[in-house]
Amino acid sequence: MKPLSRTVPPSLTMELDRQARALLAAGRDVINLTAGQVDLPMPPAGKAAVRAALERDKTGYVPATGSPEVKAAVREKMGWQAGEILIGAGAKPLLHAALMCLLGPGEEALLPVPCYTSYPEMIRLTGAEAILVATGREIGWKLTRAALEAHVTDRTKVLLLNHPVNPTGAAYDRDTLREIVDFCLARDLYLVADEVYANFVYDGPFMSLYAFAEVRDRLILVNSASKTYAMAGLRLGYAVAPAPVAKAMGGYLSQAVGCPCSLSEQAAVAALRMDSAYEQDLRAAFKARRDLLRGLLKDLPGLDAGPGEGAFYLWLCVFGYEDDLSFCRKLLEQEGVALTPGSAFACPGYARLAYTKKEPQLREAAARLMRFIQKNYSSSSAVSS
Repeated sequence: MKPLSRTVPPSLTMELDRQARALLAAGRDVINLTAGQVDLPMPPAGKAAVRAALERDKTGYVPATGSPEVKAAVREKMGWQAGEILIGAGAKPLLHAALMCLLGPGEEALLPVPCYTSYPEMIRLTGAEAILVATGREIGWKLTRAALEAHVTDRTKVLLLNHPVNPTGAAYDRDTLREIVDFCLARDLYLVADEVYANFVYDGPFMSLYAFAEVRDRLILVNSASKTYAMAGLRLGYAVAPAPVAKAMGGYLSQAVGCPCSLSEQAAVAALRMDSAYEQDLRAAFKARRDLLRGLLKDLPGLDAGPGEGAFYLWLCVFGYEDDLSFCRKLLEQEGVALTPGSAFACPGYARLAYTKKEPQLREAAARLMRFIQKNYSSSSAVSS
């Protein structure tokens, strides 16, 4: 039997982004809407902090779970007063560390789908099984307690929840989160929560799972500077966990990952200590993009871009045209617009559009998408509404 690590496929979202970049490098006119990366500049304060750290030769190792200064800045900014703070080289290592410390062979983790492409593999690498819990368009792509109860067994140890959701853009309200918290408490489950899109909720306030004090001793909550402060390449994530779990995660990180980048820490400290103006401006910019695209795409039959309450994605229904892989492949070949097929997120029949480009490119992408559908499917009776 091969080790699990030898059977892990590469991230499909990253592979599609690589393909789009290769076409661009070859001279093709490509609008790449695959990568979930903020395209606006990081805060000037963060840039200045990196330059200052370089001048002071602050480039050595830091503690495996982050420097005290960064932890203090995270605790103050996030309001995480209870629990232990961990800093990592991005949100992914922290999520993986949590799952590695909470799961083992023969156990199960509940995973709502559609889901971020790395989650099932992270769970599989622990030796546990990901139990996929379907959400759907008719319920706004959100979990229900009834769906969770239908999948829980005596081997279930963890619920992994992303909120707001990549790829659908669904954002949970207090009442729905209350049901999820009550379910985890009743079933004695750990709740691993990925809230990296917390700053990107457009039609109401963001509700964090940390607000439910009674679940904090079973909650591992992860966020990062990647989205909120446009620092994706700096790889700086932060988490809060109950002390026993944090201790185990710290040991795993020290052995498997090492420490965060000292320069990234300084950039994050500066950003975390800013007022909220940068975050508000970023949120407003992406809300404007969402509203623009929803308006431009609303008349395309069957596409159903959905509400896109959070994150920076539109979740397009394409099953009325053809399978999602063929749809995205043909769109890239014919019109030079790169989307991510829903199959990457365990949900065939859909495609994710990341509105991480400026308005002129988004307008052009929408025009190309409309032309593509009119050219290839205008006479098809298969298109559903």
